[in-house]
Parts: sequence; structure tokens; C-alpha cells
Amino acid sequence: MCCFFVPGAEAIALSAVSFILKRGHHDKHDEKGIFSQKLAYHLTRLSHLLYGGSLLLALEHIWHGEIMFAPPFITAMQSPEDTAVMLEEMSTAGVSMALLVTLAYAAYELIKAAGSRFAAGRGLEFSR
Repeated sequence: MCCFFVPGAEAIALSAVSFILKRGHHDKHDEKGIFSQKLAYHLTRLSHLLYGGSLLLALEHIWHGEIMFAPPFITAMQSPEDTAVMLEEMSTAGVSMALLVTLAYAAYELIKAAGSRFAAGRGLEFSR
């Protein structure tokens, strides 16, 4: 019903943190500034994945009639019983989707970093 709200909320929070890190007053050549810039880069990439997934899920919910273009906009908010089901779905499916995307991105970055170190140890180039 509204499971896409959770990854969308995570994406908004990550975008805000990334914006703050990018606008920080760190020197881009010291260790703290380099770390802040790299972290902002990764948070931006993860937020883009979450925004894309949330958008596709919202379109799917519109397609199936779970979201309408008149108040209350979400069919699950028409009665208190439906709202309870919606909140339960958000806390189970929404949270698990957001965690899965975050963990998949972290695993991807770890595997990429390990491959880069392996290639560097063998004198090979490993592009981004």
C-alpha cells in the first residue's frame, strides 16, 4: 500500500546529510575533507537508488489503484482498519526493502573496493 514511503524517507534523509557534507567547511585536501567528500558521494549514489525504487513502486501503486488523485490520496486511509494494515506494511515491507537496498549497495561497494585492491596488487588497472 505505502511501503514506498520508507525508502523514500531514507532517500530524503540521505540527501540532506549528503548536502550538509558537501557544503561543509572542510578543506578538500585534508583527511577530514576527503572523507566527507567520499561519504557524500556514496550517500548521493545510495539516495538515487532509493529515489528510483520509490518512484517505480509509487507508479506501480498508482497503476493498481492504491493511490488516487483525490483526498485521502491513499486508499488505505479511508478507514482506521485499513490505516492499521498500511502502517504494518510500511513497518515490515517498507523497512525490509530499504534495508535490502542499503545492504546491497554496501556489499557492492565492498566487493568493488576488494577487487580494486586485488587488481592493484597485481599491477592491473581497475576502473570505476
